[in-house]
Formats: sequence, C-alpha cells, structure tokens
Amino acid sequence: MTTFFQFVVVGISTGSVFAIVGMSLVLVYRATGIVNFAQGVFAVLAGLLTYSFVQHMPLALAAVLATLVTALVATLVAVVAVGFRGRTTHLASLIITVGIAIFAEAVLLAAFGEVPRSYPAISDRAWDVGGVLIQPQYAVLALVALAAALLLTLFLRRTIVGQALVAAADSPRAAELIGLNLRSIAVIAFAVAGALTAVGGVLLAPTVPVSYSSGLTITINGFAAAVFGGLVSIRLALLGGFALGVLQQLVVGYVDSQYSLIIALLVMLVLIGWRSRGELAV
Repeated sequence: MTTFFQFVVVGISTGSVFAIVGMSLVLVYRATGIVNFAQGVFAVLAGLLTYSFVQHMPLALAAVLATLVTALVATLVAVVAVGFRGRTTHLASLIITVGIAIFAEAVLLAAFGEVPRSYPAISDRAWDVGGVLIQPQYAVLALVALAAALLLTLFLRRTIVGQALVAAADSPRAAELIGLNLRSIAVIAFAVAGALTAVGGVLLAPTVPVSYSSGLTITINGFAAAVFGGLVSIRLALLGGFALGVLQQLVVGYVDSQYSLIIALLVMLVLIGWRSRGELAV
C-alpha cells in the first residue's frame, strides 16, 4: 500500500505540471478561441534556460529570468499566431502554433543539444510521511498549481482585464465595438499563459529532466487536462491534470513506462467523445 501512495504522490507532482499547462491552454482559448499547441514548448524553454542561467547566477534569479524571457517569447508567438485582424481564422492560428512548436523544437535542439537537462531541486531532504517520501519540490509544484487555479479564476471573474479577455472570446465583434483591442488581449493572454507554463517548467526540470523534444509530451498531457474542463474550466483542468498524472504514474509503476503517453491520448479521446455527448458538466 505504501508503494501505491508513493506513486500517487509522484503522480500529483507531474500532474501539477499537466494542470498548469492545461489551465494555460484554457486561458488562451477563453480569451482568443485559439488552441495553442506550442504551449508545452514554453515549459521546456524555461527549464532549459534555467539550466543555462544557473551556471552563472543563483537558482532563484535564473528561474525568474528564464520565466521573463519565456513570457516574452510567448508574446511573440501571440503576434505571429493571431496575425492581422480579420485575416487569420482560429484554425489557421492553430496550424501556426503547430508549426511554431516544430520550429522551436529544432531551435532548442541546436541550442541545447539532445541530452536531457536538469538542476538541483529546492531541497534534497524528503519528508517521510508513514513511509511515503515526499520531496519538497513535489509539494511546491502542487501548491503552485492550486494557487494558479485560484488566481486565474479570480483574475477572469473579478478583474476588468480578465472580464475583457472573456468578453473578447464570447463576442469579438461586440468587444471591438466597445473599444477592446483583440490583438492586445490575445498578446496579454499568451504572455500570462506563457509565464505560468514557464513556472511549471522551471519547477519540473529538477524532478524530470527536460530535453528539446519534451514539449510534445507536455502539450499532449496539458491538452488532455484542458479537455477535461472542456477548454473553458480552470477548476476542471486542474483536477484533470492531477488525475492524469496519478493515472500515468500508476501505469509506469505497475505496467510499463512506454504506455504513459498512450494513456494521455486515450484519456483525451474519451473525454472529447464524452463532452460531445454533453455528459460532462463544466
């Protein structure tokens, strides 16, 4: 039983990253109607940049700098993906983000090589809770995911900017008529989502080394978490990420690690089919 709970703890840790990416996808989709399939790249970029920066500065400073750079890159992605007003459809934007993800993978390979990179966690000492070892890094990841869900919910519901983001997606024409700049709103959404995903990548790398090709796996798992919430629910994306992380870790522990990504794809397909029948409440 101890082994089972150990798998659950590790699963919640990795699931926290899936949840963070899933919530970021929800934020972008609710604000722009675009599914950003380059979202996982931001986690990888932040992790690899932190690895590079930490060679020359303290870890905390390296993490902050990597997050800021990644948010800037996300802003540039928004400019390219959104394109000119009225000329770029949501489908075209989706395809553009896929192309950006492929291009980014090649750039990351050239810049950092193919060897997975990691760096020290915030602490090497694990907490022993009834025989289950809990790394402080695991706890930080889960707390960040929970805090992100709370803050994003409050941001979208209680702030003027958040309400503008939602209004722009619900009725773009009406948003323009009251003076909202859709391009600026998209840039804000991409930047905030990019920074959030970057934080997840920075916290993930010490426990799961990242490489140039990790973005696809992270994106797929994040998208599966977002689909659990119908691409509109922050709360359900959080729960979906946790559930998916635990499920995958149980598969890794009791079956075989090579099936973990297949699990994400199957979960995503089942949830899409379930939602299409209107059986999952948001």
